[in-house]
Amino acid sequence: MNINEYNDPKNSLVLFELGHKLDFLIKLYKLNRLPRVLMITGKKGVGKFTLINHFLTFIYDRDNYDLKNNSINNQTQFYKQYLNSIFSDIIYLSGDNFKNVKIDDIRDLKSRILKTNISEKERFIILDDIELFNANCLNALLKIIEEPTSKNYFVLINNKTKPLIETIYSRSLEIKILLSNEIRIKVIESLIKKNDLEVFIDFNSSNLTPGNFLLFNKICEENKINIDEDFLQNLKILLNSYKKNKNINLINMILFLTDYHFYNLQEKKINNIEKVIENKSFVTNNINKYINYNLNQNSLINAISNKLSNG
Repeated sequence: MNINEYNDPKNSLVLFELGHKLDFLIKLYKLNRLPRVLMITGKKGVGKFTLINHFLTFIYDRDNYDLKNNSINNQTQFYKQYLNSIFSDIIYLSGDNFKNVKIDDIRDLKSRILKTNISEKERFIILDDIELFNANCLNALLKIIEEPTSKNYFVLINNKTKPLIETIYSRSLEIKILLSNEIRIKVIESLIKKNDLEVFIDFNSSNLTPGNFLLFNKICEENKINIDEDFLQNLKILLNSYKKNKNINLINMILFLTDYHFYNLQEKKINNIEKVIENKSFVTNNINKYINYNLNQNSLINAISNKLSNG
């Protein structure tokens, strides 16, 4: 798999340690008590979208879903259509991209929702990274949610990286996904075994969620990154890779690498803590400026290099 495939929860065919959440959703569905708006909250990479994928697969492809082992058969007609985003009863919109969700996207969503279902089953609208939708889009979305419909269900996936307007919360049933450190490690170890992965990141001490571990580990593999070696060299490699394909996951990897590097400096007491914090803040702020204002990459590297050499 490439980086984008690793980042697609649709490829997570086994649901680890969240079977009780799936059972709860299935119970609501069977009792005809599933709310019109679900909000799945938790850190990015804890399995929110994977949980919903398994729930939807149970609904639309029940005969082929292995409920005992919480496992998806990806060779069925349904899943092939779903994987390629051509299954008409599941609509997907995400705020996690460079082209921010605009009001026209919400209008287009409304137009699609108003169309008659091809099948007689329910239709699910998945709104991923809902916290990144702007206020205008959220207000327009509220009007759609409040319209009486018998077969449209909204699933809002919230990473809680930014505050969300209270009116969205008040109309949703929130399902929180929380992983203890013990369960987090157990899930990652299961993923390593299932995918026969070579490990490039110390997941025991890094506190990475399972999804982020898979993603960052793959980035290290593809870019030949050793996170314990030269920070600036790793930064250059990742920025060059980002320049080629504009994959936001590479920036997230850079931010993780920055946290990891300066945390280790602090632990080793190589520099005084104040200087470590100052340098980390400088690097992080300049990375964000680089993304937001499309700054020159060489200037960024030089600025960081000069700052760290003086520190």
